[in-house]
Amino acid sequence: MQSLNVHVTPETPDSFTAWFGTLPVVRNNIQFDHIAIALSGGPDSMALLHLLARVCQPQTIIHAITVDHGLRASSADEAQLVGSWVSSLHNVRHHIVRWDGEKPDSAIMESARAARYRLLEQFCGTRGIKNLWVAHNRTDQAETFLFRLAKGSGLDGLAAIHEQTSSPSGAVQILRPLLDVAKDDLTAWCVDQNIPFVTDPSNQNTAFARIRLRQSMDVLAAEGLSEKRLATTARRMGRARAALDHFTDQAWAQVVTVQNDAITMDLHALATWPDDIRLRVIRRACDHVTMDREGFGPRLDRLEEIVDQIFTDHDFRAATLGGVLLRRAPGGGDRLRIVREGGKTS
Repeated sequence: MQSLNVHVTPETPDSFTAWFGTLPVVRNNIQFDHIAIALSGGPDSMALLHLLARVCQPQTIIHAITVDHGLRASSADEAQLVGSWVSSLHNVRHHIVRWDGEKPDSAIMESARAARYRLLEQFCGTRGIKNLWVAHNRTDQAETFLFRLAKGSGLDGLAAIHEQTSSPSGAVQILRPLLDVAKDDLTAWCVDQNIPFVTDPSNQNTAFARIRLRQSMDVLAAEGLSEKRLATTARRMGRARAALDHFTDQAWAQVVTVQNDAITMDLHALATWPDDIRLRVIRRACDHVTMDREGFGPRLDRLEEIVDQIFTDHDFRAATLGGVLLRRAPGGGDRLRIVREGGKTS
């Protein structure tokens, strides 16, 4: 991705827009009659909406979708306010979707994120919209790296947020053109352009681990762990992940047989591959039988423990992992069968 190297001033109000319009992800994905953007009303999503409105063709309709999570008393009024702010943009149609029902007592941010993507995907799916634009930025990239590092994630978890990914069902492409731009720069641009935005009070709530990590960024930056450096490290992790995925594809083709809702793999052939490729093949098999399109899967430490047993413990017969049963073929053969827990094992 190109790096943002624009200092926005009143004398150069269009420089950021011009830079944005040169991005390959933008040039290659705005030639549609209808596109959608997740619009929280914060400075990052408001900046992205205005940028898209300026570079899209006049006939392109931009569906700006605000998710009302219902977690704060003022959320419904706030969503309406965001709609009033964008009503003057001729090619924008504002929509509000609501997360109804009881809310969880724990993991609120994670649950809200899952609900948000589910609602956004449903909106796009019912209208045949193929592209959903999201305003994740360099600050989000750095915070995600720290958050996952604190959770003990492996390389996959620490790898960069992708510029272009598929939604959980695969029906919608999620596009993130601002991953090289700091949130502070987006806020400054909104202020410069007189674009209003919401300040979410939950962004100051230290009950959430992500917020506490965000507030530690200044201390980390003083020690050399700047937001830019963290994001760069995450991007390099992403490059390494892509290389490992390439070899995982090769190993998968060599050792795996897919049979409807079950997978059988040749352990003797898989043993010739490095440890990390073995882990990835078996994790991919678990994701396949549970239809986990997002690839969150089981915890890495538990996966490592079971894979080690499979290849070092001659008495290994079976284990369960994240709703999956892994069972060595009867008679202690070199074949491993993987099915959803409770499914057929023969």
